[in-house]
Amino acid sequence: MPGTAGRAAIGIVGAGSLGQAYAALLARAGDDVVLVASPASAARLQAAGQVSLTGAVTADVAVGAPGARGGTLGVTDDPAALGAVDGVIFATKAHQLRRAAADVAYAMAPQADRPWWVAGVQNGLIKDEILGDAFSEARLVGAVSILGAGRESDGTVRIGGLGMTYLGEFDPPPAAVTARVHDLVGRLVAAGIPAAGVPDIRSVLWSKACNAVGVFGVSVLTRLAGPQMWANPDLVRAFRALVRETDAVAKASGVTVGDYRGFPIRTYLQMTASEHVEYAAGLVASAPAGPVAPGAYPSMTQDLLAGRPMEIEEVFGDVVAKAERLGVEVPRITLVSDLLRGLNAAITG
Repeated sequence: MPGTAGRAAIGIVGAGSLGQAYAALLARAGDDVVLVASPASAARLQAAGQVSLTGAVTADVAVGAPGARGGTLGVTDDPAALGAVDGVIFATKAHQLRRAAADVAYAMAPQADRPWWVAGVQNGLIKDEILGDAFSEARLVGAVSILGAGRESDGTVRIGGLGMTYLGEFDPPPAAVTARVHDLVGRLVAAGIPAAGVPDIRSVLWSKACNAVGVFGVSVLTRLAGPQMWANPDLVRAFRALVRETDAVAKASGVTVGDYRGFPIRTYLQMTASEHVEYAAGLVASAPAGPVAPGAYPSMTQDLLAGRPMEIEEVFGDVVAKAERLGVEVPRITLVSDLLRGLNAAITG
């Protein structure tokens, strides 16, 4: 399945708001893209005939069958339709990843001799362990996404912000951006998605984990969007406490967190509490006024409000388990994890 300039297609697995955003933007830019969705989502998208984006990007991208060309997004519910892709980006929810990876690994078995890669843009750290087990570590590219998106009631995907997508190799080589990472970064940038290759993807992953534990822990339990969280000094301090505990686990794992677009964790840790409160207030003051859009809620809070299962074990439970193995005390994260498990059980029945 040749793509733009002779390149093979890219597969996207998972047709939630994030998967649709990546797939539609890449297809709009001329890449051949195959979006693997659940049967219900595939049928809905095919009936609609397009993926509609609004917010930071406004576009309608036509939907067709796998192999479609000319800016049309191929949609299917069959992983075997991926064919000879250059790589596969998994954009499912984290708790759906293990099943999705197993299905794709089975479907891609005939392509075992080709050098395709896999990457996951889920929240949490366990995603890369799941993908490494399903496909081999040699195929694994580390990925971190802070593209913010949510679905409107009519199915339109509202992009709150394109954020940044970070990509990098786990090993080897530890301090280089490889050809496959460079190629994927180029495709994303050409599609209007800010992206960068980094030499230390573990630092980015743990830095985002710090941010995710803090943001999700506060937002889900308060049911507040980002602007409302950062405007409240008490909630900023709660966020800081969760970030500090996650950072302690990162340090015990041999990883130093850093400053990255959207989550400058090193700077947060260097601030005093009062400085952080003032910094957060500045973010709120500089934000555009208007009603809170779906994309302004963190993804886990979107799931809560929609009554969908949340990624508790993959984001919080995994950090607690890592902390226990390393002998690091994380009482606040443990408490939040327990509260969120109970909340998750209540909303999902």
